[in-house]
Order: sequence, then structure tokens, then C-alpha cells
Amino acid sequence: MTAQVAVILIQMASIVILSRILRPEDFGVIAMILAITAFVGLFRDMGLSTASIQKTDLTREQASALFWFNLLVGGVLMMLVMALAPIIAWFYKRPELTQVCIAISTTFIIASAGAQHAALLQRELRFKPKAIADVCGAVVNLLVSILLALKGMRFWALAWGTVFGALTTTLLYLLLSGFKPVRPQAATGLRQIFGFGANVTAFELLNYFSRNLDSILIGKLWGAEQLGFYSRAYQMMMLPITSLRTPINAVAFPVLSRLQHDQVGFRRYYCRIASLLAFLSMPMMGFLTVKSEQVVEIALGREWIEVAPVFALLGVTGFIQPVASLRGLVLLSLGKSRRYLAWGGINAITVTIAFCIGIRWGNIGIAWAYLIVNYALIYPSLLFIFNQTPLRPRDFFDSIKLPFLASVVAIIIVFFWPSRWKTDQMITQTIIDATVFAAAFLGTYAVSKIGRDTIAGYLRLLSTLKPNLTLSK
Repeated sequence: MTAQVAVILIQMASIVILSRILRPEDFGVIAMILAITAFVGLFRDMGLSTASIQKTDLTREQASALFWFNLLVGGVLMMLVMALAPIIAWFYKRPELTQVCIAISTTFIIASAGAQHAALLQRELRFKPKAIADVCGAVVNLLVSILLALKGMRFWALAWGTVFGALTTTLLYLLLSGFKPVRPQAATGLRQIFGFGANVTAFELLNYFSRNLDSILIGKLWGAEQLGFYSRAYQMMMLPITSLRTPINAVAFPVLSRLQHDQVGFRRYYCRIASLLAFLSMPMMGFLTVKSEQVVEIALGREWIEVAPVFALLGVTGFIQPVASLRGLVLLSLGKSRRYLAWGGINAITVTIAFCIGIRWGNIGIAWAYLIVNYALIYPSLLFIFNQTPLRPRDFFDSIKLPFLASVVAIIIVFFWPSRWKTDQMITQTIIDATVFAAAFLGTYAVSKIGRDTIAGYLRLLSTLKPNLTLSK
């Protein structure tokens, strides 16, 4: 979590600084490329990192075989994207995309080289070296992007920042993980690992449409500028979500995998993780949504105010998304990769239909489609995913009901906050609003004994971190 705070600050700096140096069109150009390369990138890992973490008896020979396979796939994908670069440029009618695609394609083989090293660090719960690599890569990405943007290199600044950031992260994975793969050789037990990974990859292929079809449709039908506005809104929505979800899921997945044969322990751990994630994410997304115009103006500047309504709608989706995403971890940790794949197919079909309808109204239509489909699928997905597992849909709703209620109360109070308390200073006003929101949220929690006990438990958890941090130094 400490490392994630650093990543948050770096990404916030990236949004604030680069949005003032570069134009919406520059972000749109990169978004056009990433929407395509993200699809090809689904094959880079082939789900093998997930399989490595889930498998309880992984051997060094198996890990080495997976490393060499990942490296081979990364090289093939790099050459494939280089070959597709002219076609991508033709599709968007932007000749400059050819060279940018070739540059970004090198990240495939770079990231593949460190995939198994990163997976082993997570599997062993060694998050300190992994955090160092991730943070350093983010810093290099930001610094290179800013330096080149100041030199007037426009979208090239974002492209080279991505490449050098990936290179830094991978090099540190290799240096800090302690894993040294043996020479390529056959290893037993790979068939099961590849089967698990194939289902994960197939899910990611289907899920690609729900993550990137919106950008492809907007870029093709509404142009780079509108895509730039949408990509900024989506990035701002995902920043707090990813910042909370990534470190929690990184711990939850290997721990749930270890508890897969303990039904009582598995259920208890899931409920506690879901409750913690809801406690952290729901008030954050609730405040960002109700104060979307202020947040956008402070973060991006007044010229980006068109982002605000799109950001508000995406924020409503993000209100439930972090906790809902734990559904996938449940299936993966229990080894149910086939059902994971089936759920991916249902979700992809539904979201694709919604986006094809919503694109008629541009950014706003896509944002509404994303919101409606996410909430409509919650209960049916829980029935499907939790079937024949230690969990029931009620476990999900019981875990989030108190943070959900407290967040809604805080949203209502801040929305109707008396005008006589307002100030002309945007940042000062936002701090006041955030303070009122936090007080309303925690006050609602404190009304019930369960809420008071929950807050007391989180405070005790924080107090235990101090001696651990001291020992780690």
C-alpha cells in the first residue's frame, strides 16, 4: 500500500503535468495505438503468471520453462505488431502511427522477460522488491515523458516514456527477484499449467472488448480529440480504483489460493477483504463523482472541463467496480478457470451490445452504457460465479452494505452542502467538501456497533504496522 501511494502520486503528477504540456489529440493518438496493441498484448503472458501464483507446488524447472516460453511469445508478438503497424495507421488514417507502433511494440519482449520473476515475487508475498521495481518504472516513465514533451515531441513523449518505464521495471525484476532460470528443458506438470493459462488468456481476449471497444469506437467515429477527452476521464476514474485494488488483490490472490481447501477460512478472508475494499473505495469514488467538475478543473485545468460529465458517469460505475472485481479472484484461486472463461464470454457479449448502442451519443452514451451494464450484471454474475464455491451472493452484499450506505449518506450531505459555506478558492473548497464528506461517512459508520467495531479493527491493524515497518528497516 505504501508503494501504491507513491504510484498514485506519480500518476497524478503525470495527469496534471502532461495535460498542461500536451494536447488532447496527443493522448488520443496514443490511445488509438494502445486500444489495438492491448489486444495483441493479451497473448504476451498467456495466463502463465496467474497459473504460477495459483499452483501450490510449482517447481524451479516449471518456472524456468514458463520463463523461456514467455520470452518466445514476447518476441513473436513484437514482430507481429511491427508488421501490423502500417495497417493500424491505415485504419485510423494517421500515417504517423506506423513509427509509434513500432516503438511501443518493443515493450512486448521487454515485459515478457520479467513476467515470471514478477509472478514469483507475488507468489512468495515478497512485495518490497516488486514495489521498488514498479515505482522506479513509473518514475522513469514520467520523467522521460515530461522531458520529451517539453522538447515538443508531443505523442512521442508518451510513447518513449512507456518504453523506458517498462525497461526499468523489467531490469529491476531480474535483479531483485533472485530467480535464475535454468537452460530450456522439458518439465513435468506443464500441461495443467498451460490449460489453466489458456482459459485465463481466452477470458482476457473476451474481456478485451469491454475494456477497449469503447476507445476503438470513439476513435473511429468521433475522432482523436473526443477520444482524448474520454481517455482522460477513464484514466482519472481508474487511477484511484487501481491504486486500491492492485495491492489488495496482489495479496488476496495468493492467500485465497492457499485457502482453497479451507471453506470456512476462504469465506472469512473474502468477506474481510471485500469489506475493506468497499470501505476504502466507495467513499473515494462517491466524493470524486459528486464533485467531478471541481476535481477535473483542479487536476487538468479549465480547458478540460468537457471531461467532467463523462468522469461523473464513469465514477458511478467505479463506485461498485473494485469490490465486484473480486469475483474473478474467487474463481481463479479455486482453480475454476473454465467457469472464469464462461463468465468472460457473457460479460463481453453484454458490454459489446451496450457500447454499440451507446456510441450513437458519443462519450456520454458510452459512459451511460458502461454504467448500466455493470450494475445490471452484478446479481446474475454472483449467482453464476459463486455457485459451488464457499461463497453466496449474500456474502458480497453483507460485506458492502455498511460502506455503501455511509457513502450514499455522505454524497447526499455534500451535494446539498449550504452555499453560505462556499469559497471562491477551488482547492480550499474541495478540501472543505472532502472534510465534510469524510465526517459524514465516518459518522454514519459510527452510528451502529458493527461500524464502530469495524473502524476500531482497522485502527488496530494500522497500529500493528509501525513495529513491522521498523523491523523491516
